[in-house]
Amino acid sequence: MVRFRDRLNGLLSLYVDDKTPLAQPYQVQENDRTRTISTIGDKWSYLQRHKFGANAQPFYIMLDNSGKPLNKSFAFDENPDHFIQA
Repeated sequence: MVRFRDRLNGLLSLYVDDKTPLAQPYQVQENDRTRTISTIGDKWSYLQRHKFGANAQPFYIMLDNSGKPLNKSFAFDENPDHFIQA
């Protein structure tokens, strides 16, 4: 049996709790508010909310090379077989 990890060409982890400051903070409009994105964690958290409508940690989604989802997303799940099921 091929393991899930062996099916991936690469895995990207976005840590929303990363407090490393961005070199250049920026502002976004979200829910009729102006929000300042000032850390790496803020950036990844906003991306997750904006692109996938989720705010979960951990949050998993497999993307193609164009950034489009290959399957549905998952929050925490210890069973790797769930990622490769249709």
